[in-house]
Amino acid sequence: MGSWAGRHRRWLWGSAWALVVLVVVGFSVRAPVKDWWLAREACGGKLPRGDLETVRPTGMRLGAERESFDEDLGQYHCVLTNDEDKVVVAVDAYLGGADREKELSFAGSSYPPHAVLPGGLPGFEAQNSLVYLMPECPRGGKGPAGERRRLLVGTWTYFAQSREEKAAMLRLAVRMTNEVTEKLGCGGEPLPAPKDGAVPDTGRYVPRAEAKGTACDALATTRVPAEGRDGEVRIAIADGGVVGRCTLRAPKKAGDDAYRSGTRPGRPLVELTSWRGDWGTNLREMGSGPDPLPMKEGAAWRPALTEYRAWAVARCDGENAGFAAHWGYDYPYREAGEKYEPPTAAERKERRVLLREYVTAFAKDQVQRGNCMGLQLP
Repeated sequence: MGSWAGRHRRWLWGSAWALVVLVVVGFSVRAPVKDWWLAREACGGKLPRGDLETVRPTGMRLGAERESFDEDLGQYHCVLTNDEDKVVVAVDAYLGGADREKELSFAGSSYPPHAVLPGGLPGFEAQNSLVYLMPECPRGGKGPAGERRRLLVGTWTYFAQSREEKAAMLRLAVRMTNEVTEKLGCGGEPLPAPKDGAVPDTGRYVPRAEAKGTACDALATTRVPAEGRDGEVRIAIADGGVVGRCTLRAPKKAGDDAYRSGTRPGRPLVELTSWRGDWGTNLREMGSGPDPLPMKEGAAWRPALTEYRAWAVARCDGENAGFAAHWGYDYPYREAGEKYEPPTAAERKERRVLLREYVTAFAKDQVQRGNCMGLQLP
């Protein structure tokens, strides 16, 4: 035996090294093949490869993909993760039901829109590169008040940061929304592809006087708190958007810790928001007070007024539209340095009067800009 081993030692060592090489080569080939396969198969093979390559960091390996579709519930989900189980792309779609309402409540309570979408796309971007699109679904039936159903599709590309990545993220979201709309048999025209380089827009800040004539005209033409007379207005309203926002902010003060970065003006004083569609029963927008916005169909969809917020309603393009005005988050009754005292009845009334003025001016202007009728004011 020993003599046999001695005679064949060189052959044995060569075979062992060959096996090692084969194992190394196998692993080196397997990873790219798996990567290619996952990119090809994820989300039913509908993810646009070029945009996927753009939103995933260079050198990242893909790890797994999952997909589910329930035609009865009107839901679709898919997710593509990397080899560290972090999401690269996730798509979640809901036509109706409690899950849709829960998702809308989450989206609506997260201070939307973080950015509005270009080209009349019916949606907005939330924080963390999450794009919500809400196309109409003509074949999905109608709601209890005869309103047209909208499909809700959220597309999340966690790693999108640069302008190039944001543009790819938006194209990917539109592509997947059109695919899901077709998959659910919604009918209707597909959403238009964004123009080259188009990205979600976080809005623009202008001096309050320059907001006159814009979609946020109400904050320039109504009386506002003294602190905001020389403030700035953020304009984040787009044609086709399902939610838009106007924010009056106080001038930035030196040493203001909340806005130390220098990229934003002072604290928010007044918020105006426009909403389209049925957003559910439990939407509590930040700063709007203890009661939810009346975003549900039926008896709840009517004007409302408290010292915290005012709410007007109309019908725009055949569906419900709501217009809200409320104070900025934790905006106080007392000026800085004043002794705290509970608000008086007169102060509470004055707050309601101001909010009604804001929502009236805002809603009238929005109704004139859109194809709206039946405006009801608080």
